Amino acid sequence: MSSVFKKYRMTRKNVLLLAQAIINVNGKIAWQDYASDGPYPDQHRITMNEIKGTSEKFERFRNEFAHQMYNTVINDEMQRLEHDI
Repeated sequence: MSSVFKKYRMTRKNVLLLAQAIINVNGKIAWQDYASDGPYPDQHRITMNEIKGTSEKFERFRNEFAHQMYNTVINDEMQRLEHDI
């Protein structure tokens, strides 16, 4: 059952909600860096503790994943998490 799509502001609380939703849906937070010079893209992973722990990792996560809020599965999960808090 899909809920109504909700737009979130990029507050710290909502960014952490997004991180938890991505972990719940995908099992991890990971992305590929195609900007490197190597023949294969660099794989990056980040944990919830890293996001919470340093502002640099928080900003990196926010820059890489803000668009995920518009994924309906992720958005539904954010709403579910928000309701459970």
